[in-house]
Amino acid sequence: MLKLLLVLLMLVSLLFAGCTVQKPSEVEVPLLPVTPTASNYYQILNNEHAGFTLKYPTEMQADQSLSAVRTLLRSERAEVEIFVERKTPAMTYINYSNAPILSGRDKVQVIRHTKGIQHGRAVHELWWQRPALSKVTPDMPFYASIDIIIERNLTYTLLFKAKTLTELQRIVPAMVHYFMPLPARGDAPTVVLPRAAGRAASLTTEAEALLKKLATTSRQTWGLFEPSFPGDPTDLHRLEDKLDYFFEYILLYSDFTSGMPGKRLAHTAKEGRIPVLTLQTFSPQLGVTYSLTYNLLSGKHDEWLRQYARDVAEFGRPLLFRFNNEMNGDWCAYSAYWSSKDASLYVDSYRYLYRIFAEEGADNVLWVWNPHDGSYPPFAWNDKLLYYPGDAYVDIVGLTGYNAGTYYPGEEWRGFREIYDPLYASYDALFPHKPLIITEFASNSVGGDKVAWIKEAMENLPRYPRISVAIWWNHADFHGIIPARRYWLDETPETLAAFKDGLRNFR
Repeated sequence: MLKLLLVLLMLVSLLFAGCTVQKPSEVEVPLLPVTPTASNYYQILNNEHAGFTLKYPTEMQADQSLSAVRTLLRSERAEVEIFVERKTPAMTYINYSNAPILSGRDKVQVIRHTKGIQHGRAVHELWWQRPALSKVTPDMPFYASIDIIIERNLTYTLLFKAKTLTELQRIVPAMVHYFMPLPARGDAPTVVLPRAAGRAASLTTEAEALLKKLATTSRQTWGLFEPSFPGDPTDLHRLEDKLDYFFEYILLYSDFTSGMPGKRLAHTAKEGRIPVLTLQTFSPQLGVTYSLTYNLLSGKHDEWLRQYARDVAEFGRPLLFRFNNEMNGDWCAYSAYWSSKDASLYVDSYRYLYRIFAEEGADNVLWVWNPHDGSYPPFAWNDKLLYYPGDAYVDIVGLTGYNAGTYYPGEEWRGFREIYDPLYASYDALFPHKPLIITEFASNSVGGDKVAWIKEAMENLPRYPRISVAIWWNHADFHGIIPARRYWLDETPETLAAFKDGLRNFR
């Protein structure tokens, strides 16, 4: 089913782009020649878990902190990430991974696109240059993605980036030449994210108190996203009256066309609620712009972002803040899928906005890092951990997993525990020092028993004691004018009654 879904997603993506993927040269061309060098120029790296060995330049340092996901080699002039894909057919993986670049939706300049044979293996090369980014140091705008096909379902990707094309031409041919697969063996390494000594910026006393409460409270509470609030609080108040429950946390969205958030924050606080403010850096009224990560990191939106930060600072009260959530989903224009397959650019964007907030005095903000529970596409170069900006920049870790139902082909009904048992176990191990909240979730009614799903959620949420807040997303995803994913809490009297009955566990 996953393979079918990947193929369908690839076709839909290309059709939507209105163009076809550029094919590699039909005649097999030799790879760039390997320049002879002294033997002491290289050092050897063996990765038995991923199953490969290679030689790499002596000036590079190996980083195995995320070796369960990728191997990283870096110097002052270049970086190389090495990934392995064992689940997806090679050409499906390669075509889907590179579709935005070759279709022109990822606004880069293709330099080279060929295929060749080396050591009896099919090797696909794609080289490109993205726009220069003044807010990234050091900026490495030249890329080469080398896909080495070993078997139908075994592909290695060496993703290079460098300051100059000359540096790329120097290191790519030799490293590809000296790359050899090995039989994978050994248990998967445990991921241990580096800890920070402290926070990158100071917090107000009130914000520190809220953070401590979220980290230590034994009482779980509920929040809500209600699209009409705070402009019109009627629907929210009516729902609360029916449930006899007050939603302390309210999820708010903003983007480049929604205006400054100050008034909405003030209205939310006036009702005694804590805002969970989300900024998604795109312009829905102007159409999706897939260059937005490049634009942000080139300073194009600085004036707007600084005014936004000043608005948040002037609000003064503590709030939770999410930046570009679900970044590991290709439905988000700020995903690495649309920006050179380079998740580090999201990290650069996150840290850059963090600095802007600090410079504008927004020290009342608790920063929430919030990927989707599943990465789409589910390839290692898109793994959610590659988007982690670091302990010093994250106050709270957000969990998001929806039961999307079965409206669309290829989707499957997922129970609450089916989603959150593995997600909680993973985050509990990865982030034992960070508060956890479910920043948004819900169940569709198409494809199963939504009432039973709500009952399962209400009964089992206490099994995850480190989750202090759970926020229900009370709206729908539409297919045209048809509500495809019906997430309304009060969709029927029965769904409302199931939730109200379950609230007895949280009073």
